[in-house]
Amino acid sequence: MTRSLPSVLMTLLLAATPLVAWAQEPRDTLEPDSTAFLLDPIEVAVERERSAPPPVGALTVDPARLRAAQSADAYQLVRDVAGVEVHDQGQGPGYASNVVMRGFASDHSSDVLLVIDGVPVNLPAHGHVEGYADWNVLMAPAVSSLRVLHGNASPLYGDFALAGAVEVFTRADAEGSTAAVGGTSFGDVRGSLTTGRRGEAGGFFVAGEGRRDEGWRSGSDYWLANGLLRGWRSVGGGRLEGGVSLYGTEWSSPGFVSVPGFNEERFQDPTDDSDGGRSRRAVVHGRFARALSGGRSLQAVAWAMASDYALFLHVPGHAHGSGGETLQQSGEWDERTGVGGQVEAGWTTGSGDLVLGASGRADDVRYEHALTLSQDVVDPEIRLDARHASAALFGRWRLSVGERLGVDLGARLDWLRHRSRSELVETPFWESATNVVASPKLGLKYRLDGPWHLTGTSARGFRSAVGIIGDPSRKPYLAWSHELGLAREGEDWQAEVAVFRVDVDHERVFDPITQQSTGAGESTRQGIDGHLALRLPAEARLEVGGTWNHARLSAPYVNAHDDHPHDVFDGPIATSDTTELSVDATRVPGLADYRAHVRLAAPLGRDFEARVGWRLVGPHTPIGEPTVRTQAYSVLDLGTSVQLGEGRTLDAELSNTLGVRYVELRSAGYVTPGAPRSLRVQLRLERLPF
Repeated sequence: MTRSLPSVLMTLLLAATPLVAWAQEPRDTLEPDSTAFLLDPIEVAVERERSAPPPVGALTVDPARLRAAQSADAYQLVRDVAGVEVHDQGQGPGYASNVVMRGFASDHSSDVLLVIDGVPVNLPAHGHVEGYADWNVLMAPAVSSLRVLHGNASPLYGDFALAGAVEVFTRADAEGSTAAVGGTSFGDVRGSLTTGRRGEAGGFFVAGEGRRDEGWRSGSDYWLANGLLRGWRSVGGGRLEGGVSLYGTEWSSPGFVSVPGFNEERFQDPTDDSDGGRSRRAVVHGRFARALSGGRSLQAVAWAMASDYALFLHVPGHAHGSGGETLQQSGEWDERTGVGGQVEAGWTTGSGDLVLGASGRADDVRYEHALTLSQDVVDPEIRLDARHASAALFGRWRLSVGERLGVDLGARLDWLRHRSRSELVETPFWESATNVVASPKLGLKYRLDGPWHLTGTSARGFRSAVGIIGDPSRKPYLAWSHELGLAREGEDWQAEVAVFRVDVDHERVFDPITQQSTGAGESTRQGIDGHLALRLPAEARLEVGGTWNHARLSAPYVNAHDDHPHDVFDGPIATSDTTELSVDATRVPGLADYRAHVRLAAPLGRDFEARVGWRLVGPHTPIGEPTVRTQAYSVLDLGTSVQLGEGRTLDAELSNTLGVRYVELRSAGYVTPGAPRSLRVQLRLERLPF
């Protein structure tokens, strides 16, 4: 690699020093003129930039549940507390897992946008899969709010928010210190520490976490560390906040298991001891917000990041153009820097509110891919320099029409430019292409009698195509999303049910095991999604949720770029002609037909709480195996929290209590097996004397 990550980190840290030194959070925030809306009011408070959700399915997670939950990684954490379906890749923390939403299997979480403190985690111009997102940068003890938005209805988000967006904000200050230590029956050990200060004109927050996991499979050990420094200060009648986050991990990969090996329960023989990887990431971000007179407001966000990773994994039939089952170690390196920002201006009137804004980002990327042996390069396959630049204008007008109807109008205009140059061709040359995407958004909320209301949305969204780093001319995925819902709001119980449909053009399907992708195609994803939260007697809480998916390929996949000089990412196409697809082959691969979850928490006395969690995942068609249907499975988890005294809580969880043997991920005849029964224990300490 050509650039030094430590030198880039030092530059970012020096740039962040003025922000961090004066960061804080006021008790009495400046609010705009209060107005009663049929739609949720936009929170233009200086304290936080989170806007009101569009009238679509959305879920806000209690931060206290995040801190009490015990999960193997950030993906399982979101699955446990938010009911989001996750397919675990199982190859180490830097080998991102799949977050599944609304008909999208979302390989390496590429169809779901994760935003932390206004900074997108998804990586553009990525050689493994466009939009690659490692969610392990999410540190649960530092989270102050987490919200899941389904679909692409929000005009604030563009690229990679095809299936939805997850918004996370971390704490900018704290009163006192907390700590947590825990372990599992597999020998895993982890801990976290937070501290901070809060004043009238400012404050700060510091958090750190570390993990040393042995894992339940041989060859799945890793270490991981996250650090965060944030703060704020009242400046010029507004609020200046900012911070620095650091992330690092190194892991071993046990490899994928063949289907016969899974059936014979041969899980403990690693494919190769040299499989694994390492990853580092540093982010500096800052934000200034001010509420002005006359219901006006202004806020601006800026960020810079640097990251690099290397991963080595044996994959079947990896050699370009091969379709066999030969295992060959594949090595990847990605090193990048990026900057970005966003500016918003808001106006609040008696009938509604208006937001206009602009955003942009630029990334400088170096990506390499090679066939390797014990992490040594045997045959270089890809060596690319790439540039990504994007800019967007967006607007949102929310108003009340009469006493019952709320209208949410929005639009985005995105400009994207990609450049890349292969260093493996005889005469390297730069190739570039520009795409412009217009995305109108419409949302409606109609209040019925009592706490009930109807919602509806119709919105266009997009994401950049897989392999665009090697072929900038590839068109973005384009998707029209529609949703109609019925919801009830109330203190005792809330409920929501929605029918949805998404029509996608220019789509590509990526195989996470063979690392090959199909050409462009079309699909239709539709279904029903529902959620119920009920407060029971004796302060017990019940949550039930689920999704039924009917996702089909509506046109055959064709390879439209097989003659491109940089098009090094496409393997053999299973369906390459224009004949009508069979019934089995029309199923969108990697997506379960249905999924459901139930969570029950009940206090049993003043100092004791019991929890039950159950999740059900239906069958799906694996990528590369159109005639195969996997089996449905369900997993039961039992947990408890015990108050040991003031500021001391013991959490215990027995995961997969019944010891169900199941498949987390299957593709091309190989699988990632689900984790067996395990015990997790955590001691949380609050109000520490420092």
